[in-house]
Amino acid sequence: MMTRMGWVTRQYSKTQVDRAGKQIGRGEGSTRELSEARDKVSNFRSSHAYPLFAVTVYVRRHALAVNLDAVVARRMKRLPTIIDKLERHPNMNVTTMHDLGGCRVVFPDVTNIDELAERLRNAPRTMNAILREYDYLREPQNTGYRGVHLVYEYRASKGAYVGSKVEVQIRSDLQHAWATAVETMDLFGRTRLKYGEGDPLLRRYFLLVSSLMAVQEGLPQPTAAQGDAADLRHELSQLESQLGIAQRLAGYEAFVRRFGSVRDRRSTFILELNRDTAVLTVTRLENLRDAEARLAAIEAQGDETIDAVLVSAQKVSQLQSAYPNYFANTTAFRQFLSDQMFEGEIITADALS
Repeated sequence: MMTRMGWVTRQYSKTQVDRAGKQIGRGEGSTRELSEARDKVSNFRSSHAYPLFAVTVYVRRHALAVNLDAVVARRMKRLPTIIDKLERHPNMNVTTMHDLGGCRVVFPDVTNIDELAERLRNAPRTMNAILREYDYLREPQNTGYRGVHLVYEYRASKGAYVGSKVEVQIRSDLQHAWATAVETMDLFGRTRLKYGEGDPLLRRYFLLVSSLMAVQEGLPQPTAAQGDAADLRHELSQLESQLGIAQRLAGYEAFVRRFGSVRDRRSTFILELNRDTAVLTVTRLENLRDAEARLAAIEAQGDETIDAVLVSAQKVSQLQSAYPNYFANTTAFRQFLSDQMFEGEIITADALS
């Protein structure tokens, strides 16, 4: 159901939505039943659009009062992401998720984060309430993620939306550069770094970068990567030589610049990045079977200088929706790497495109 202004309202009770979520998470029921369950979860997700809009307008006003260069954006959590979370946590209640609607604020100055958080806490005459706060600046996540999250509950004038939760994420440019690089690796590199899963060396790499960023910002380092900056840089340099992350990220960005506007969701690409020559080869294939066969053939060669990944056009659009203001732009992250390790020129996407 939609309001006269076009905003979706909730059609099902919380009990029905939670039951549908558990059905999806456990994979129980017929194809039709699972489709109906997804529809219920999707409607509940969509019913957060207006509360998200209202909270974002409010937060943007305060963010710009702190710093006119603040970047403020909003996004609805993608249904495939919700389903993935339910499958990983089949007993989770959809109605307890507090990030179905997300507002993100990115500041150029790290001190602005606390300024905005304090301003929002003490703002007079606000009808929406902050339920919880997560301070990942003073206590970084074990993945290396840093920032401040505030969970709002909508309590304003539109009764149909009262009780809906919206998460506000506040980051610095540097913290956002780290998160963007992790998201890019996950989407293109078939990793799950965001969830603390996958290759231990890759996870360690991004944890070290996070720790060095914390040092630069004068904030606590992640517990698992505390130490002298020189020692951290040495370890990071060794991992960069082994993994070639800077070139991978530059390659993904070069690909997005060339194919980011692709509309055909059936399009499939193979990206081959030669780390020795810094040459990116992009091959467009007609179907997924051919692409998987091509990828298997490349991997069977055992050439450690070649990083190959299969990318669909749909995946490109996922990145665009996840980071509309920093579409696959990992330049800031790679510049930080250059400053920390190479003391030379940054590896650019232009050089690989």
